[in-house]
Amino acid sequence: MIMRFPRFILPLALIGAAISIIATACHTAATTEEVVTWQTLGNNITEDEDFYIQRFTVETDEPFEQLAFCMFKRQMSPVSEQDTLIEILPGYFAIASDRFSAAAESNEPIVIDIKTIGSLRNASYAPDGIHLVRDGKPVKVTTRRLPITQTPEQYTFRRRGEVVDPMIYADEAYAINDSLRSDYRAGAYGGIPTWKKVELLGARISRPDLSKIRVEKVEDPRVDYFRINLDSDNAQDIVLQTNSECPAVILSMLERRLNEAVDDDAKVPAATIEHWADYPYRGLMIDVVRNFTPMEGMLSIIDLIHDYGLNVLHFHVGDDEGWRVEIPELPELTSVASKRGYTMDDNVPFLKQIYSGDGSPLSTDTPANGYYTQQEFVDLLQYAKERGIDVIPEFDSPGHSRAAIRAMEYRYRTTGDDSYRLIHDGDTSEYTSAQSYHDNVMNPALDGPYKFWDTVMGSIIDTYQKAGANLRAIHIGGDEVPRHAWDGSEAATSLMSQKGMTDQKELHAYFVEKLAELAKKHNIKISAWQEVALGHTQEYDQTVQPVVESVNCWTNASGYGPDMAQRGYPLILSNVDYLYFDQTPTTHPEEPGLTWGGLVDEFKPLHATLDQLCPGTEEVQSNVKGVSAQLFSETVRSLPMVERYLLPRMLGLAERAQNSATTLTNEEYFGILTSEMDRWAQQGRSFYLRQPGIRLDGNKVLMNTAYGKGDIRYTLDGSEPSEQSPLYTEPFELPAGTQQIRARLFYGPSWSVTSILRVEE
Repeated sequence: MIMRFPRFILPLALIGAAISIIATACHTAATTEEVVTWQTLGNNITEDEDFYIQRFTVETDEPFEQLAFCMFKRQMSPVSEQDTLIEILPGYFAIASDRFSAAAESNEPIVIDIKTIGSLRNASYAPDGIHLVRDGKPVKVTTRRLPITQTPEQYTFRRRGEVVDPMIYADEAYAINDSLRSDYRAGAYGGIPTWKKVELLGARISRPDLSKIRVEKVEDPRVDYFRINLDSDNAQDIVLQTNSECPAVILSMLERRLNEAVDDDAKVPAATIEHWADYPYRGLMIDVVRNFTPMEGMLSIIDLIHDYGLNVLHFHVGDDEGWRVEIPELPELTSVASKRGYTMDDNVPFLKQIYSGDGSPLSTDTPANGYYTQQEFVDLLQYAKERGIDVIPEFDSPGHSRAAIRAMEYRYRTTGDDSYRLIHDGDTSEYTSAQSYHDNVMNPALDGPYKFWDTVMGSIIDTYQKAGANLRAIHIGGDEVPRHAWDGSEAATSLMSQKGMTDQKELHAYFVEKLAELAKKHNIKISAWQEVALGHTQEYDQTVQPVVESVNCWTNASGYGPDMAQRGYPLILSNVDYLYFDQTPTTHPEEPGLTWGGLVDEFKPLHATLDQLCPGTEEVQSNVKGVSAQLFSETVRSLPMVERYLLPRMLGLAERAQNSATTLTNEEYFGILTSEMDRWAQQGRSFYLRQPGIRLDGNKVLMNTAYGKGDIRYTLDGSEPSEQSPLYTEPFELPAGTQQIRARLFYGPSWSVTSILRVEE
């Protein structure tokens, strides 16, 4: 039978971002445009195995040696016996064949079919970073991806023995939209985040000029407390009482609420407002390693963080795939590890391509390449400080360290300086990381990692001092160290024997203890992922816990959180199933995002309450210091995609960051969300839209949206709707012979995935 996903997990979104995952500019030396078109021929579900055929069609009049592409690692094999599959790096592959050299002579497209084990579930798992290789060098091409919604065979798959159709068809969407549409609008001084106390006094006053009111510092134990009486036509009689170190942030929130409340006579409701945040840590993690967001885009994201009352940017800038912040003392970290391209050799001044790119480490129009100079980072820190935001930089270690390892190996080869080496010759360890790497772990038994970290810490401290910014902590990562990472290291074996260690988990703990000692030496704090605080000895806790600013609990705070909290670790709720914004919000095949953590729609962050994510005693919950959402960027390709992942889910995060318990109903939340869309559209921001609904009433075609706004564009011939397609304005008669209706919602710069209604004959 065909199993459809239950209705309660059906949020819906945008095809354009998914299509843009593959799109890249064309700049080639060929006499005519070189094009590579990708498509899936459909999922094959058999008794023996599930697989699909990926087809690349290459149009070129020049010979070439390889077709290279990035893709989440799967077991693959070429269909043609003439072709050979090469794994350049886990996640970066090439197809080589003698038949490619005949391209110029045949003047016919070259078709390359690859059998891929498993099923293709959504557009983010399709290839990207496609390019050709000619004379050993990468060649940019125009790449095209055909939709994976042309036939049900392209997206149906087997799950737990059942054949699943994940498509959210248009009639389902119609019912969902009707159930969600909300007429609720926040009252005066409402909105997100909601304030603890708003008492309307019944009168109206002249809209106050907040630059003229008095700010009075008060002592109060509550976080970012403020109180204000808006009860006078004279702004100088109005006093903002607050304990905040950055009253400008509160004034900014007030300014926005006043703008929303003012009437045509420049009057606003008189009111007494009192508020405080339940958490001192209200965070958003942005990953710029996997795919880079340039400076201008990051400043725009900081504006969003500020708009919604968050106060921490957890800035993921060092990982396997790159290093994005200049460390002047170690220039190789950015001269080598901020660039990715085509190479079969690790001994080059750039990293192997992964996720995205065009094969060139010099390209400036791809998110594969880029970094922030020290001065740019100073500017970013100052920009954040002005908006009351602390920036916590993360350089993941000892796992997730491939970029740093390759950069320090290049330094060793070119300068002879081996003091910063993070691995050693002769290490025969065999392991596979969560991202399928086999060479991404620093060796805790060497001196190099600690000299490296000592230098990085010192440099980051210097950068923050230049910026005059608060260094709340440096995030050391500490997560996902694969098993057997040091089995073949004589240095590791010797140290373990010397220290009486019986398990490599103790070697990992030794590394963290050493970094904690370095942090203490530099008089700074460290943050880390949950692995750093789980299952260690009392002696370890005594060394590490005092210098820990925060621990991100990312798997199950209700399971692990109480244990960490009881032992004194300050816990940041970061659950993947509520707060990972890189997870797809819907099962629609064209919706971008990952699926391993479950669906995270716009409602999930709203329900990330303290009791839901970390139930326990008052003592346990008192060690929960904050909440954070995470946007890892494996599937990100541009600032508009970042915005679509953040908005509107960021509203739920903002509400829970200020108010740890339930405040708004789903209906109230969705009504406020609908209103906020207008502001995002005016700002030119992209955001996620649920798909339009379509249903037949007899022979009449009816369409709807969840928001009661936006333009529905449709087609009747099976093609993808565009902004030039017919506009739906009212029900219409279904033309005879129509087999399929497709529709998409457009609003501002955003658009939804396509809704499909198949018409029964």
